[in-house]
Amino acid sequence: MTIAISGNGAAFVVGENAFRVVLVGSWRALTSTRPTAVHDQDVEIHPCADPDVLAPLVHTVRAGWMLAGQQLDDSDIHRMFCRAKAIREDLSLAILGQRRDWRRCERWLRRGCRVYLEDTVEVDRMAEAIRAAERLRINVSDQCFFRILQERSLGPAPHLTQREHEVLDLLRRGLRNRDIAGALHVTENTIEYHMRHLLSKFGARNRLEVVERATALGLA
Repeated sequence: MTIAISGNGAAFVVGENAFRVVLVGSWRALTSTRPTAVHDQDVEIHPCADPDVLAPLVHTVRAGWMLAGQQLDDSDIHRMFCRAKAIREDLSLAILGQRRDWRRCERWLRRGCRVYLEDTVEVDRMAEAIRAAERLRINVSDQCFFRILQERSLGPAPHLTQREHEVLDLLRRGLRNRDIAGALHVTENTIEYHMRHLLSKFGARNRLEVVERATALGLA
C-alpha cells in the first residue's frame, strides 16, 4: 500500500495495482457530496479543480489516466493533456462528450483517446471502461457513438431481397451452400447466385465478412 495526497491535501490509501485517474473539468457524476478521491474497486478518480496543479497531482498520485470532463473545449483538452503527459509519458486519455457530438468522438479517437463516453455516464461505468481499456488494450466508446462510427465506416446498409435475407440467416448459422439450398428447396446454383449478390452488396471478400458486416449493420 501507498499513501497519496489528493488535490485538497487529504491523505488516503492507494492500492499498488490501482488504475489512477485525474479528472479535469466538471462531471455530473461527481457532486459536492462525494469525497475528493472517488474509488470504484481498483479505479481511483482524483478531481483536479485547478488546472495549474494538474501536473503536480498527476505526479503525486502516479496517474495513468487523464479524464477530460464537461465544459472543456478541444484546445483545453489538448493543452492539459500535453502538460500532464510531460510528467507521465505513458498517460492515457479519457473524455466525456455529449451524445449528439459523434464527430468529436471520432476526432479524438483518431488522436489517441482510449475511452470516450457520454457525459451522463456514472462512475462505475467509467471505471469499467478504463479497466477494459487497460486489461484488454483496446479503445472504448459508448454504444451511442460506436453505432454511428461503425455505420460510417461500413457505409449505408444495403437493401436485401426477402430471399437474400433468408440466405443470410442460414449463412449466419454456419450452413454450407448445399445445406442452404436444401433448406430453401432451391438448387445450389441458385444459392451461389444469391451469394455473389451478398458479397457484392456488402463489399465482402468471403462468407465470413458477409456475416460480420451484416451483423454490424444490424441485418443478421
